[in-house]
Amino acid sequence: MNLTISNEITDQIYGPLELNAEMTLQDLTALLHVDCGFDEQKHELLYNSAQLDPGSGQSLGQVFTGDSHLVVIRAKNGVEALGTSDDAVVEQFRQELLGNQLLRSQLGSQIPGFSEILENPQLFRERMGPVILQRRYGMGGANQALNPFGIPDQEYKRLMSDPDDPQNQVRIAELINQQEIDEQMRNALEYTPEMFTSVHMLFVSLEINGHPVKAFVDSGAQTTIMSTRLAETTGLTRLIDKRFIGEARGVGVGKILGRIHQAQIKIETQYIPCSFTVLDTHVDLLLGLDMLKRHQACIDLQKDVLRIAGVETRFLSESEIPKDFVENMVGPNPAAAGNPETKPGPSSRAAAPADQGTAAFPETVIKHLMDLGFSRKEVIAALQRAGGNSEIAASILFQ
Repeated sequence: MNLTISNEITDQIYGPLELNAEMTLQDLTALLHVDCGFDEQKHELLYNSAQLDPGSGQSLGQVFTGDSHLVVIRAKNGVEALGTSDDAVVEQFRQELLGNQLLRSQLGSQIPGFSEILENPQLFRERMGPVILQRRYGMGGANQALNPFGIPDQEYKRLMSDPDDPQNQVRIAELINQQEIDEQMRNALEYTPEMFTSVHMLFVSLEINGHPVKAFVDSGAQTTIMSTRLAETTGLTRLIDKRFIGEARGVGVGKILGRIHQAQIKIETQYIPCSFTVLDTHVDLLLGLDMLKRHQACIDLQKDVLRIAGVETRFLSESEIPKDFVENMVGPNPAAAGNPETKPGPSSRAAAPADQGTAAFPETVIKHLMDLGFSRKEVIAALQRAGGNSEIAASILFQ
């Protein structure tokens, strides 16, 4: 199961943490003591507004049902270590954001210019500090700001002294927008914490010639793909029709070694005929739209299964997905084989190096994705996989 930890004292977000359901609450508090600064003498744990009792001996499986949950660390009876200065608290939160890529990207999508704000300690203190401190001290606390925007009183008086001034109007509009964003984030953390967790891709287990394979289910790819490595492992290399040598052209260019016109795959108890485009790629097997439509497959996300050719097979959990799936997707986009350019004959155009595909992407798109905290290499790889679609590329990067 996945737990997201929200520390209301420091406004820090941890996780999601993937934990075993057999872990006890006492073990969880020990983990939070090390990783999240939890102190049983000063703090309490809340789940669905109810206090958790670490001494109850309960396991996480007995307390939480389902996959994703939000646990809140809160000060006991309003007691809080007030020895830390406000500026230090704001800077600590900024450092946490710098190290929390998921939360940073979520805020970046909602707050214009957030990357620039985050990189500038003084600007971050001015723009984000009042909001952080307002949450830290809570409504009605002694240190709560005395104006609706939670900004320094001096600035508030300056704005209200001449609200018709164009510059003041711009600043007031920013503050109103910020209030709405803050409210949306609080609601999201409280009611839909699963939105802050990553979504893994769809894989199923099957067999080819007695060899177990974890296949990537991708309804966005037109063609079912087999890697050259898997073709060799399963003994199907001899069946490759090299008359179909060519190129898989998408964002990059990948070399198609040929086509296997028919081979049997075993899903659960059912044997299903399938054809494959053999491509030099790190994804062993990709079930594309041609295969899914031919056998009238149904991707059932409610039951978390793939129904195909009269049988159901479950999608693999995140822990069962090949760990190198995302890391190795630096070469040509496997989905690009959905538009393969094949031609008869033994010759084929050489595959272009992966970095030559970068010219197909606008520099502004690359920079925008890099501003979310990713390297240029990671951004290019994601854009290649996403066919140049920046939104899909961003989703891939955040997995």
